[in-house]
Amino acid sequence: MTAMINNRFGRRGMLGLLGAAAASVATGCARDFRQVGGSAVPAKYHGRLHLIAWHSFASTTGEALVDLVSKFNDSQSDIFVELQYQGGYEETQQKLSATLIARQIPDLVVLSEVTWRAMHLADALEPLEGYFDADLQPTDYIEQFITEGTVKGHIWWLPFARSTPLFYFNKTLFEKAGLPGRAPRTWDEFADWAPAIKKQRVGSGSNVMPLALDGGYSAWYFQGNMWQWNGRYSDGLDIKLDEPEGIAAATWMAEFIRKHKAAYLSAKGSIDFGNQAASAALMSTASLAQTTELAKAGKFELGTGFLPEHKAFGCPTGGSGWGILTHAPTERKQAAFEFLKYLGRPETSATWTMATGYLPIVKKAQKDPRLVALVTKDPNFSTSLHQLPKTRTQDLGRLVIPDASNFMDDAFETLYSSGIAPATAMRQLAKKMRRKADLLEDIYRAHYE
Repeated sequence: MTAMINNRFGRRGMLGLLGAAAASVATGCARDFRQVGGSAVPAKYHGRLHLIAWHSFASTTGEALVDLVSKFNDSQSDIFVELQYQGGYEETQQKLSATLIARQIPDLVVLSEVTWRAMHLADALEPLEGYFDADLQPTDYIEQFITEGTVKGHIWWLPFARSTPLFYFNKTLFEKAGLPGRAPRTWDEFADWAPAIKKQRVGSGSNVMPLALDGGYSAWYFQGNMWQWNGRYSDGLDIKLDEPEGIAAATWMAEFIRKHKAAYLSAKGSIDFGNQAASAALMSTASLAQTTELAKAGKFELGTGFLPEHKAFGCPTGGSGWGILTHAPTERKQAAFEFLKYLGRPETSATWTMATGYLPIVKKAQKDPRLVALVTKDPNFSTSLHQLPKTRTQDLGRLVIPDASNFMDDAFETLYSSGIAPATAMRQLAKKMRRKADLLEDIYRAHYE
């Protein structure tokens, strides 16, 4: 989940913006919506149907997407896809809501596991099940991923950059501390290991901390903790955060930081892990390619493992996929799906996985000889695939309540970095979630029940 937003703006107006976008879509027809502005089409692509695709991938991940789009543009003679970077997932959704109100739209857009649901609730997405043909069928996708984009029998969101959290660890440091060269199987086991890890030093630096908790998407990572303690964020829109299991999970994590001094909230966990300030970090599958390079630069052996268990195993899926805007003209929607079919080819999916670390989205990609060779050479690239059957779709409370991801992130980051009582933190968060859920009840029922 690398496409994070640094400037979370406009939170208080999010529900209103979503409502206004929904009203704009509901009162418009395709002729009322114009395509957002694009750049001049390069001469070698003149005469093609020009599509605008919004995305949220920066840095090396963005470069990998640019490469895939360039290959698509060169693979046929009818369509030209122009990529436009819009910032992180939340920023992209907010810009899309604003353009819907202005009746200007891209043709297709990358949306996260949270933001696609907001656009679905706004009736802005095209149902896609009717676009499949012999070249690509829903059954070609990994079942869990295609199911997550399906509501009431309609496919609204096609998987692309799908991920799960992983437990990344410095195998060299673990072995230096006399520990097994594997991830801890349980949180209690990791707590037992923490004193030995804290005795380690790298060069002339400070003692190593066992765990860096990343200061971004904390609610995504803590979803796993809720399930590990047999809790949950919600049942539909019935908020469960402040039940005993949720408070127990928050208490254990807070004590791991405050009492054991074995973890801390990091501004950027991947950097601290790469610098060996921390021996382990919870990070997205999408961080794998970059973290592999950091480990090489730091001259340590990288290990990855499943998330630790407590009373049970818990790990959420995440990441993003593509949606097509329902009020784009028919010919552009059909052309947009041709591009999505290209991304769904096994060789394209395998290329994306090798370049980024994101999971393959179609089953046959896992048999691509290049990916098979990479997994053989570096088993870290197979950890997420082995963990995937044990993962779950996140509780709907975080996914559908407007701005829940942001204020939940704030709540967990406050829990990690302050002295607030865990029970108080969870009760305050649950109260806010219930207040927001009440505002969403009618639109939620119309789309999900």
